[in-house]
Amino acid sequence: MWTGAQDILKALKKVLPVTSVHVLGSFTTKKARPADVDFIVFVKTKEKGQRKWAVDLTVAPDNKYGHSVLKDTDRWVKEKYGLKKSTTVKLK
Repeated sequence: MWTGAQDILKALKKVLPVTSVHVLGSFTTKKARPADVDFIVFVKTKEKGQRKWAVDLTVAPDNKYGHSVLKDTDRWVKEKYGLKKSTTVKLK
């Protein structure tokens, strides 16, 4: 899982102005089946104010495993926020 994450970070650095990358504590977990590797990626922006924004992004392979990640995430969001306050929409 870590090797795949490194490859994704290398690809991101080619298209985004990455200034730093931080691995979150869940990476060091001793779970039998960790779901993912969590990062915070800082990008250089042209903004010079106190504008606040952040995006949660999960990158998964387009295969059976990736689709199980989508299904698991959708289930988690519905459990956390409720059926009426959550949905998954395919944008592309």
